Amino acid sequence: MGVVMLVGILVAVTITIAMQESKMTGRDRQRSSGVATAESQVDLLTAQIQSSAPAALTSLCGPIAGSTKVAGDSFSLASTVTYYDTSGNVVPCSQVATTLLAQAKIHSTATSAALAHSAAAVRTVESLIKLTPAYANNLDKAIFSDSSMTMSNKTVLKSASATPNADIYTNGNFTCNNNEEFHGSIYAQGSIYLNAQCTVSVDVWAKNQVSVTNPSASIGGRALSAQSTIGLDKAALGQQARAAGAVTGQVCSTAGKCFGNLGLTAVNPPPVTTFPQLKWDSTAQSAWVANGYTNVVTFPQGNFVCGWYNPPNGTPDLVGADGKSANLNGKASGVGAWLFANAYKLPADTIVISNCPSDKIILQGIGLTLNKNMVLLSLGGISFTGNTTITSVTGTATAADPNLLYFIQPYSYYGTVTTCSGEGITLDNQVTVDNTVNTLLYSPCAIRKANQSEIVGQVYSGSTLTIDNQFNMTYIPLPVWGGLASPSSQVNTYSVDTMYKREAQ
Repeated sequence: MGVVMLVGILVAVTITIAMQESKMTGRDRQRSSGVATAESQVDLLTAQIQSSAPAALTSLCGPIAGSTKVAGDSFSLASTVTYYDTSGNVVPCSQVATTLLAQAKIHSTATSAALAHSAAAVRTVESLIKLTPAYANNLDKAIFSDSSMTMSNKTVLKSASATPNADIYTNGNFTCNNNEEFHGSIYAQGSIYLNAQCTVSVDVWAKNQVSVTNPSASIGGRALSAQSTIGLDKAALGQQARAAGAVTGQVCSTAGKCFGNLGLTAVNPPPVTTFPQLKWDSTAQSAWVANGYTNVVTFPQGNFVCGWYNPPNGTPDLVGADGKSANLNGKASGVGAWLFANAYKLPADTIVISNCPSDKIILQGIGLTLNKNMVLLSLGGISFTGNTTITSVTGTATAADPNLLYFIQPYSYYGTVTTCSGEGITLDNQVTVDNTVNTLLYSPCAIRKANQSEIVGQVYSGSTLTIDNQFNMTYIPLPVWGGLASPSSQVNTYSVDTMYKREAQ
Protein backbone atom coordinates (compact mmCIF):
# COMPACT_ATOMS: atom_id res chain seq x y z
CA MET A 1 0.00 0.00 0.00
CA GLY A 2 2.83 2.39 0.90
CA VAL A 3 4.54 1.63 -2.42
CA VAL A 4 1.36 2.45 -4.34
CA MET A 5 0.99 5.75 -2.50
CA LEU A 6 4.65 6.59 -3.14
CA VAL A 7 4.27 5.84 -6.86
CA GLY A 8 1.12 7.96 -6.94
CA ILE A 9 2.92 10.86 -5.28
CA LEU A 10 5.83 10.57 -7.73
CA VAL A 11 3.44 10.53 -10.70
CA ALA A 12 1.64 13.60 -9.38
CA VAL A 13 4.92 15.42 -8.84
CA THR A 14 6.11 14.45 -12.32
CA ILE A 15 2.88 15.69 -13.91
CA THR A 16 3.07 18.95 -11.95
CA ILE A 17 6.67 19.53 -13.04
CA ALA A 18 5.79 18.71 -16.66
CA MET A 19 2.84 21.08 -16.58
CA GLN A 20 4.98 23.81 -15.06
CA GLU A 21 7.70 23.31 -17.67
CA SER A 22 5.07 23.32 -20.40
CA LYS A 23 3.71 26.63 -19.11
CA MET A 24 7.22 28.07 -18.90
CA THR A 25 8.03 26.85 -22.40
CA GLY A 26 4.82 28.37 -23.76
CA ARG A 27 5.40 31.65 -21.98
CA ASP A 28 9.00 31.85 -23.16
CA ARG A 29 7.75 31.26 -26.69
CA GLN A 30 5.19 34.03 -26.31
CA ARG A 31 7.78 36.45 -24.95
CA SER A 32 10.13 35.73 -27.85
CA SER A 33 7.32 36.02 -30.38
CA GLY A 34 6.03 39.15 -28.66
CA VAL A 35 9.19 41.19 -29.12
CA ALA A 36 9.45 40.09 -32.76
CA THR A 37 5.80 41.02 -33.31
CA ALA A 38 6.22 44.44 -31.73
CA GLU A 39 9.33 45.08 -33.84
CA SER A 40 7.52 43.97 -36.98
CA GLN A 41 4.72 46.44 -36.22
CA VAL A 42 7.27 49.24 -35.80
CA ASP A 43 8.80 48.33 -39.17
CA LEU A 44 5.38 48.25 -40.83
CA LEU A 45 4.39 51.66 -39.47
CA THR A 46 7.76 53.05 -40.56
CA ALA A 47 7.15 51.85 -44.11
CA GLN A 48 3.61 53.25 -44.12
CA ILE A 49 4.85 56.64 -42.94
CA GLN A 50 7.47 56.68 -45.68
CA SER A 51 4.97 55.77 -48.42
CA SER A 52 2.17 58.12 -47.35
CA ALA A 53 1.43 61.66 -48.42
CA PRO A 54 1.26 64.20 -45.57
CA ALA A 55 -2.56 64.23 -45.73
CA ALA A 56 -2.62 60.49 -45.05
CA LEU A 57 -0.37 60.73 -41.98
CA THR A 58 -3.35 61.76 -39.83
CA SER A 59 -4.45 58.11 -39.94
CA LEU A 60 -0.94 57.07 -38.86
CA CYS A 61 -0.85 59.36 -35.83
CA GLY A 62 -1.73 58.77 -32.19
CA PRO A 63 -3.01 55.41 -30.91
CA ILE A 64 -3.26 52.60 -33.50
CA ALA A 65 -4.72 49.22 -32.57
CA GLY A 66 -4.31 45.88 -34.31
CA SER A 67 -3.97 42.14 -33.84
CA THR A 68 -2.09 39.23 -35.34
CA LYS A 69 -1.26 35.54 -34.88
CA VAL A 70 2.21 34.05 -34.61
CA ALA A 71 2.61 30.26 -34.56
CA GLY A 72 -0.79 29.77 -32.96
CA ASP A 73 -0.41 32.55 -30.39
CA SER A 74 -2.73 35.54 -30.65
CA PHE A 75 -1.35 39.03 -29.99
CA SER A 76 -3.08 42.35 -29.58
CA LEU A 77 -1.09 45.34 -30.80
CA ALA A 78 -1.20 48.81 -29.28
CA SER A 79 0.93 51.39 -31.08
CA THR A 80 1.38 55.13 -30.75
CA VAL A 81 2.97 57.42 -33.34
CA THR A 82 4.10 60.89 -32.26
CA TYR A 83 5.42 63.50 -34.70
CA TYR A 84 7.82 66.39 -34.03
CA ASP A 85 8.48 69.56 -36.00
CA THR A 86 11.87 71.05 -36.87
CA SER A 87 12.03 72.74 -33.44
CA GLY A 88 11.40 69.48 -31.58
CA ASN A 89 7.81 70.30 -30.61
CA VAL A 90 5.10 67.64 -30.64
CA VAL A 91 2.76 68.11 -33.60
CA PRO A 92 -0.95 67.42 -32.92
CA CYS A 93 -2.43 64.77 -35.22
CA SER A 94 -4.79 67.36 -36.68
CA GLN A 95 -1.80 69.39 -37.89
CA VAL A 96 0.61 66.77 -39.30
CA ALA A 97 -0.68 67.29 -42.86
CA THR A 98 0.21 70.99 -42.86
CA THR A 99 3.33 71.05 -40.68
CA LEU A 100 6.86 70.38 -41.91
CA LEU A 101 7.86 67.31 -39.90
CA ALA A 102 11.34 66.38 -38.74
CA GLN A 103 10.97 63.24 -36.61
CA ALA A 104 8.51 60.60 -35.49
CA LYS A 105 8.57 58.27 -32.51
CA ILE A 106 6.86 54.89 -32.85
CA HIS A 107 5.97 52.94 -29.69
CA SER A 108 4.45 49.48 -30.20
CA THR A 109 3.38 46.94 -27.58
CA ALA A 110 2.45 43.32 -28.34
CA THR A 111 0.37 41.53 -25.70
CA SER A 112 -0.24 37.79 -25.98
CA ALA A 113 -3.40 35.94 -25.09
CA ALA A 114 -2.65 34.50 -21.63
CA LEU A 115 -1.97 30.79 -21.28
CA ALA A 116 -3.83 28.91 -18.56
CA HIS A 117 -2.62 29.95 -15.11
CA SER A 118 -0.08 32.38 -16.62
CA ALA A 119 0.04 36.11 -17.14
CA ALA A 120 0.06 37.50 -20.66
CA ALA A 121 3.44 38.14 -22.27
CA VAL A 122 3.91 41.87 -22.90
CA ARG A 123 6.80 43.19 -25.01
CA THR A 124 7.39 46.73 -26.30
CA VAL A 125 9.63 48.12 -29.03
CA GLU A 126 10.12 51.80 -29.81
CA SER A 127 11.86 53.63 -32.60
CA LEU A 128 12.82 57.21 -33.44
CA ILE A 129 12.93 58.03 -37.15
CA LYS A 130 14.22 61.07 -38.99
CA LEU A 131 11.85 62.46 -41.63
CA THR A 132 13.31 64.17 -44.71
CA PRO A 133 10.78 65.82 -47.04
CA ALA A 134 10.61 64.64 -50.66
CA TYR A 135 9.07 67.45 -52.64
CA ALA A 136 6.73 67.17 -55.60
CA ASN A 137 8.32 66.14 -58.92
CA ASN A 138 10.86 63.80 -57.33
CA LEU A 139 11.10 60.27 -58.74
CA ASP A 140 10.41 58.44 -55.48
CA LYS A 141 8.56 55.29 -56.59
CA ALA A 142 10.13 51.96 -57.47
CA ILE A 143 7.70 51.48 -60.36
CA PHE A 144 5.33 54.09 -61.84
CA SER A 145 2.76 53.74 -64.62
CA ASP A 146 0.49 56.51 -65.86
CA SER A 147 -1.92 53.89 -67.22
CA SER A 148 -2.59 50.23 -66.48
CA MET A 149 0.09 47.99 -64.98
CA THR A 150 0.17 44.21 -65.33
CA MET A 151 2.64 41.83 -63.70
CA SER A 152 2.67 38.15 -64.55
CA ASN A 153 4.64 35.11 -63.48
CA LYS A 154 7.25 35.37 -60.75
CA THR A 155 8.01 39.00 -60.10
CA VAL A 156 10.05 39.87 -57.01
CA LEU A 157 10.33 43.56 -56.13
CA LYS A 158 12.44 44.41 -53.09
CA SER A 159 14.36 47.38 -51.74
CA ALA A 160 18.11 47.73 -51.37
CA SER A 161 17.47 49.41 -48.01
CA ALA A 162 16.05 46.11 -46.65
CA THR A 163 12.92 48.01 -45.59
CA PRO A 164 9.52 47.55 -47.28
CA ASN A 165 9.61 50.82 -49.25
CA ALA A 166 9.67 49.53 -52.85
CA ASP A 167 6.33 51.17 -53.69
CA ILE A 168 4.30 50.78 -56.88
CA TYR A 169 2.03 53.54 -58.18
CA THR A 170 -0.37 53.59 -61.13
CA ASN A 171 -2.90 56.11 -62.39
CA GLY A 172 -4.84 53.18 -63.82
CA ASN A 173 -5.48 49.60 -62.69
CA PHE A 174 -2.92 47.23 -61.17
CA THR A 175 -3.08 43.49 -61.89
CA CYS A 176 -1.01 40.75 -60.27
CA ASN A 177 -1.47 37.47 -62.13
CA ASN A 178 0.90 34.84 -60.77
CA ASN A 179 3.32 34.33 -57.88
CA GLU A 180 4.43 37.90 -57.26
CA GLU A 181 6.20 39.38 -54.24
CA PHE A 182 6.18 43.11 -53.50
CA HIS A 183 8.19 44.56 -50.61
CA GLY A 184 6.29 47.82 -50.36
CA SER A 185 2.83 49.27 -50.97
CA ILE A 186 0.66 49.32 -54.10
CA TYR A 187 -1.29 52.48 -54.95
CA ALA A 188 -3.81 52.68 -57.80
CA GLN A 189 -6.15 55.44 -58.93
CA GLY A 190 -8.13 52.64 -60.58
CA SER A 191 -8.61 49.15 -59.12
CA ILE A 192 -6.21 46.56 -57.71
CA TYR A 193 -6.59 42.89 -58.67
CA LEU A 194 -4.57 40.23 -56.86
CA ASN A 195 -5.50 37.21 -58.94
CA ALA A 196 -2.88 34.73 -57.76
CA GLN A 197 -0.31 34.13 -55.02
CA CYS A 198 0.52 37.80 -54.61
CA THR A 199 2.32 38.94 -51.46
CA VAL A 200 2.31 42.65 -50.56
CA SER A 201 4.40 43.61 -47.53
CA VAL A 202 2.57 46.84 -46.67
CA ASP A 203 -0.64 48.47 -48.01
CA VAL A 204 -2.96 47.88 -50.95
CA TRP A 205 -4.72 51.21 -51.58
CA ALA A 206 -7.09 51.82 -54.48
CA LYS A 207 -9.46 54.59 -55.44
CA ASN A 208 -11.79 51.93 -56.79
CA GLN A 209 -12.09 48.20 -56.14
CA VAL A 210 -9.68 45.90 -54.32
CA SER A 211 -10.23 42.31 -55.46
CA VAL A 212 -8.30 39.32 -54.09
CA THR A 213 -9.28 36.00 -55.65
CA ASN A 214 -6.52 33.66 -54.49
CA PRO A 215 -6.46 32.20 -50.96
CA SER A 216 -2.64 32.30 -50.95
CA ALA A 217 -2.53 36.08 -51.39
CA SER A 218 -1.29 38.15 -48.47
CA ILE A 219 -1.42 41.83 -47.50
CA GLY A 220 0.87 42.80 -44.62
CA GLY A 221 -0.70 46.20 -43.92
CA ARG A 222 -4.05 47.75 -44.85
CA ALA A 223 -6.50 47.16 -47.70
CA LEU A 224 -8.22 50.44 -48.62
CA SER A 225 -10.88 51.33 -51.19
CA ALA A 226 -12.02 54.94 -51.37
CA GLN A 227 -15.01 54.55 -53.69
CA SER A 228 -15.81 50.87 -54.07
CA THR A 229 -15.60 47.45 -52.40
CA ILE A 230 -12.98 45.08 -51.03
CA GLY A 231 -13.13 41.32 -51.56
CA LEU A 232 -10.44 39.38 -49.72
CA ASP A 233 -11.57 35.78 -50.17
CA LYS A 234 -9.26 33.76 -47.86
CA ALA A 235 -6.28 36.10 -48.10
CA ALA A 236 -4.27 37.05 -45.02
CA LEU A 237 -4.47 40.67 -43.82
CA GLY A 238 -2.08 42.23 -41.32
CA GLN A 239 -4.09 45.29 -40.35
CA GLN A 240 -7.53 46.55 -41.39
CA ALA A 241 -9.70 46.60 -44.50
CA ARG A 242 -11.70 49.81 -44.96
CA ALA A 243 -13.96 50.63 -47.90
CA ALA A 244 -16.71 52.94 -49.07
CA GLY A 245 -18.69 49.82 -50.02
CA ALA A 246 -18.81 46.27 -48.70
CA VAL A 247 -15.81 44.42 -47.30
CA THR A 248 -15.89 40.61 -47.49
CA GLY A 249 -13.44 37.85 -46.72
CA GLN A 250 -12.64 35.09 -44.26
CA VAL A 251 -10.49 37.47 -42.21
CA CYS A 252 -13.58 39.59 -41.51
CA SER A 253 -14.66 37.02 -38.92
CA THR A 254 -11.99 38.53 -36.67
CA ALA A 255 -13.32 41.50 -34.75
CA GLY A 256 -11.80 44.84 -35.68
CA LYS A 257 -10.45 43.70 -39.06
CA CYS A 258 -13.06 44.81 -41.61
CA PHE A 259 -14.98 48.07 -41.87
CA GLY A 260 -17.31 48.32 -44.85
CA ASN A 261 -20.06 50.60 -46.15
CA LEU A 262 -18.31 53.66 -44.74
CA GLY A 263 -19.44 55.96 -47.55
CA LEU A 264 -17.48 58.03 -50.06
CA THR A 265 -15.84 60.42 -47.59
CA ALA A 266 -14.52 58.04 -44.93
CA VAL A 267 -11.55 56.63 -46.85
CA ASN A 268 -9.28 58.98 -48.79
CA PRO A 269 -8.13 57.93 -52.26
CA PRO A 270 -4.39 57.43 -52.69
CA PRO A 271 -2.50 60.72 -53.11
CA VAL A 272 -2.51 61.59 -56.82
CA THR A 273 0.90 61.65 -58.49
CA THR A 274 1.11 62.95 -62.04
CA PHE A 275 3.61 61.51 -64.46
CA PRO A 276 6.79 63.60 -64.08
CA GLN A 277 7.74 65.28 -67.34
CA LEU A 278 11.43 65.00 -68.17
CA LYS A 279 12.03 67.68 -70.79
CA TRP A 280 15.41 67.82 -72.49
CA ASP A 281 16.82 71.15 -73.61
CA SER A 282 19.99 73.19 -73.14
CA THR A 283 19.11 73.94 -69.51
CA ALA A 284 18.59 70.27 -68.69
CA GLN A 285 21.80 69.27 -70.46
CA SER A 286 23.78 71.95 -68.64
CA ALA A 287 22.53 70.62 -65.30
CA TRP A 288 23.81 67.13 -66.13
CA VAL A 289 27.13 68.53 -67.38
CA ALA A 290 27.49 70.49 -64.13
CA ASN A 291 27.17 67.19 -62.26
CA GLY A 292 30.00 65.52 -64.14
CA TYR A 293 28.40 64.28 -67.37
CA THR A 294 30.87 66.25 -69.46
CA ASN A 295 31.25 63.90 -72.44
CA VAL A 296 28.29 64.55 -74.77
CA VAL A 297 28.04 62.46 -77.95
CA THR A 298 25.26 63.14 -80.47
CA PHE A 299 24.03 60.87 -83.28
CA PRO A 300 23.76 60.29 -86.20
CA GLN A 301 27.45 60.67 -87.02
CA GLY A 302 29.80 58.84 -89.42
CA ASN A 303 28.91 55.18 -89.85
CA PHE A 304 26.72 55.30 -86.76
CA VAL A 305 23.52 56.37 -88.45
CA CYS A 306 19.85 56.13 -87.55
CA GLY A 307 18.40 52.68 -88.14
CA TRP A 308 20.43 49.48 -88.38
CA TYR A 309 24.21 49.51 -88.32
CA ASN A 310 25.30 48.79 -91.89
CA PRO A 311 28.76 50.24 -92.60
CA PRO A 312 30.31 50.37 -96.08
CA ASN A 313 32.01 47.24 -97.40
CA GLY A 314 35.53 46.88 -96.14
CA THR A 315 34.85 48.56 -92.79
CA PRO A 316 36.65 46.58 -90.03
CA ASP A 317 34.45 44.85 -87.48
CA LEU A 318 34.06 46.71 -84.22
CA VAL A 319 35.92 45.56 -81.10
CA GLY A 320 34.08 45.15 -77.81
CA ALA A 321 35.09 45.16 -74.15
CA ASP A 322 36.45 41.60 -74.37
CA GLY A 323 38.97 42.65 -77.03
CA LYS A 324 37.22 40.60 -79.71
CA SER A 325 35.75 41.93 -82.93
CA ALA A 326 32.14 41.27 -83.88
CA ASN A 327 30.00 41.62 -86.98
CA LEU A 328 27.01 43.62 -85.75
CA ASN A 329 24.99 43.69 -88.96
CA GLY A 330 21.39 42.88 -88.03
CA LYS A 331 22.24 42.87 -84.32
CA ALA A 332 22.58 46.55 -83.48
CA SER A 333 21.39 49.95 -84.55
CA GLY A 334 23.98 52.56 -85.45
CA VAL A 335 23.98 53.97 -81.91
CA GLY A 336 23.92 50.46 -80.42
CA ALA A 337 27.04 49.58 -82.42
CA TRP A 338 28.81 52.67 -81.11
CA LEU A 339 27.90 51.66 -77.53
CA PHE A 340 29.33 48.18 -78.08
CA ALA A 341 32.63 49.64 -79.28
CA ASN A 342 32.97 52.58 -76.89
CA ALA A 343 30.95 52.28 -73.67
CA TYR A 344 33.78 50.41 -71.91
CA LYS A 345 36.38 53.13 -72.57
CA LEU A 346 34.58 56.42 -71.99
CA PRO A 347 36.77 59.37 -70.92
CA ALA A 348 34.13 60.71 -68.49
CA ASP A 349 30.51 60.32 -67.46
CA THR A 350 28.67 60.48 -70.77
CA ILE A 351 25.43 61.65 -72.36
CA VAL A 352 24.59 59.78 -75.56
CA ILE A 353 21.91 61.58 -77.59
CA SER A 354 20.21 59.61 -80.37
CA ASN A 355 18.37 62.24 -82.43
CA CYS A 356 16.50 59.60 -84.42
CA PRO A 357 12.78 60.12 -83.73
CA SER A 358 11.74 57.07 -85.77
CA ASP A 359 14.46 54.63 -84.71
CA LYS A 360 15.28 52.94 -81.42
CA ILE A 361 18.69 52.25 -79.96
CA ILE A 362 18.88 48.47 -80.50
CA LEU A 363 21.08 45.71 -79.16
CA GLN A 364 20.13 42.08 -79.86
CA GLY A 365 22.20 39.53 -77.98
CA ILE A 366 25.07 42.02 -77.71
CA GLY A 367 26.44 42.92 -74.29
CA LEU A 368 26.95 46.45 -72.99
CA THR A 369 29.92 47.08 -70.70
CA LEU A 370 30.36 50.42 -68.90
CA ASN A 371 33.34 52.10 -67.27
CA LYS A 372 31.49 55.34 -66.42
CA ASN A 373 28.00 56.62 -65.71
CA MET A 374 25.91 57.04 -68.86
CA VAL A 375 22.68 58.66 -70.05
CA LEU A 376 21.12 57.03 -73.13
CA LEU A 377 18.76 59.70 -74.43
CA SER A 378 16.84 58.36 -77.40
CA LEU A 379 14.00 60.16 -79.14
CA GLY A 380 12.83 56.94 -80.77
CA GLY A 381 13.17 54.73 -77.68
CA ILE A 382 15.36 51.80 -76.67
CA SER A 383 15.11 48.05 -77.32
CA PHE A 384 17.52 45.52 -75.81
CA THR A 385 16.68 41.86 -76.46
CA GLY A 386 18.08 38.35 -76.69
CA ASN A 387 20.51 37.46 -73.90
CA THR A 388 21.95 40.94 -73.53
CA THR A 389 24.00 41.47 -70.38
CA ILE A 390 24.76 44.94 -69.02
CA THR A 391 27.76 45.07 -66.73
CA SER A 392 30.74 47.18 -65.66
CA VAL A 393 34.40 46.99 -66.52
CA THR A 394 36.12 45.18 -63.65
CA GLY A 395 37.38 47.65 -61.06
CA THR A 396 35.21 50.58 -62.19
CA ALA A 397 32.15 49.82 -60.06
CA THR A 398 30.78 47.64 -57.28
CA ALA A 399 27.32 46.90 -55.93
CA ALA A 400 27.97 49.48 -53.21
CA ASP A 401 29.36 52.06 -55.66
CA PRO A 402 27.75 51.21 -59.02
CA ASN A 403 27.83 52.81 -62.42
CA LEU A 404 24.56 54.57 -63.26
CA LEU A 405 22.79 53.92 -66.57
CA TYR A 406 19.78 56.01 -67.60
CA PHE A 407 17.42 54.77 -70.34
CA ILE A 408 15.57 57.98 -71.19
CA GLN A 409 13.05 58.62 -73.92
CA PRO A 410 12.33 62.26 -73.06
CA TYR A 411 8.87 63.72 -72.63
CA SER A 412 10.01 66.43 -75.00
CA TYR A 413 13.21 67.37 -76.83
CA TYR A 414 13.87 71.10 -77.26
CA GLY A 415 10.15 71.80 -77.13
CA THR A 416 8.96 68.95 -79.40
CA VAL A 417 6.77 66.54 -77.45
CA THR A 418 7.50 62.85 -78.01
CA THR A 419 4.88 61.01 -80.06
CA CYS A 420 4.41 57.42 -78.94
CA SER A 421 4.31 54.67 -81.54
CA GLY A 422 4.29 51.34 -79.76
CA GLU A 423 6.63 50.65 -76.87
CA GLY A 424 9.12 53.28 -75.82
CA ILE A 425 11.49 50.96 -73.93
CA THR A 426 11.68 47.18 -74.28
CA LEU A 427 13.92 44.80 -72.34
CA ASP A 428 13.03 41.35 -73.65
CA ASN A 429 14.28 37.78 -73.46
CA GLN A 430 16.89 37.49 -70.72
CA VAL A 431 18.18 41.03 -70.52
CA THR A 432 20.16 41.13 -67.28
CA VAL A 433 21.71 44.13 -65.57
CA ASP A 434 24.23 43.03 -62.97
CA ASN A 435 24.42 44.70 -59.57
CA THR A 436 27.38 46.90 -60.52
CA VAL A 437 24.99 48.94 -62.69
CA ASN A 438 21.91 50.79 -61.41
CA THR A 439 19.33 51.79 -64.01
CA LEU A 440 16.44 54.20 -64.49
CA LEU A 441 13.95 53.38 -67.24
CA TYR A 442 11.94 56.48 -68.20
CA SER A 443 9.57 56.90 -71.14
CA PRO A 444 6.30 58.74 -71.74
CA CYS A 445 5.35 55.71 -73.84
CA ALA A 446 4.71 52.07 -72.93
CA ILE A 447 7.45 50.00 -71.25
CA ARG A 448 7.68 46.21 -71.42
CA LYS A 449 10.03 43.86 -69.62
CA ALA A 450 9.79 40.17 -70.32
CA ASN A 451 11.46 36.77 -70.03
CA GLN A 452 13.89 36.63 -67.12
CA SER A 453 14.96 40.24 -66.76
CA GLU A 454 16.75 41.65 -63.74
CA ILE A 455 17.54 45.26 -62.77
CA VAL A 456 18.50 47.47 -59.85
CA GLY A 457 16.88 50.91 -59.96
CA GLN A 458 13.51 52.38 -61.03
CA VAL A 459 10.92 52.20 -63.83
CA TYR A 460 8.73 55.16 -64.91
CA SER A 461 6.22 54.74 -67.74
CA GLY A 462 3.90 57.49 -68.98
CA SER A 463 1.66 54.83 -70.51
CA THR A 464 1.11 51.13 -69.85
CA LEU A 465 3.67 48.95 -68.09
CA THR A 466 3.81 45.21 -68.71
CA ILE A 467 6.12 42.82 -66.88
CA ASP A 468 6.09 39.14 -67.84
CA ASN A 469 7.89 35.99 -66.80
CA GLN A 470 10.48 36.13 -64.03
CA PHE A 471 11.38 39.71 -63.28
CA ASN A 472 13.63 40.50 -60.33
CA MET A 473 14.05 44.12 -59.34
CA THR A 474 15.78 45.84 -56.45
CA TYR A 475 14.62 49.39 -55.82
CA ILE A 476 17.23 52.13 -55.53
CA PRO A 477 16.32 55.74 -56.43
CA LEU A 478 18.65 57.38 -58.93
CA PRO A 479 19.44 61.11 -59.00
CA VAL A 480 18.02 63.06 -61.95
CA TRP A 481 20.17 66.14 -62.37
CA GLY A 482 18.17 68.02 -64.96
CA GLY A 483 15.05 67.95 -67.11
CA LEU A 484 12.39 67.56 -64.44
CA ALA A 485 10.32 70.54 -63.38
CA SER A 486 11.90 72.41 -60.49
CA PRO A 487 10.89 70.89 -57.17
CA SER A 488 7.97 72.72 -55.61
CA SER A 489 7.54 73.59 -51.95
CA GLN A 490 4.82 70.94 -51.64
CA VAL A 491 5.93 67.90 -49.66
CA ASN A 492 5.00 64.76 -51.54
CA THR A 493 6.24 62.20 -48.99
CA TYR A 494 8.95 61.83 -46.35
CA SER A 495 11.99 59.61 -46.65
CA VAL A 496 12.89 57.82 -43.44
CA ASP A 497 16.14 57.15 -41.57
CA THR A 498 16.01 55.12 -38.37
CA MET A 499 17.91 56.86 -35.57
CA TYR A 500 17.33 54.03 -33.11
CA LYS A 501 15.11 51.02 -32.55
CA ARG A 502 15.13 49.24 -29.20
CA GLU A 503 13.09 47.25 -26.74
CA ALA A 504 11.45 49.42 -24.12
CA GLN A 505 9.85 48.74 -20.75
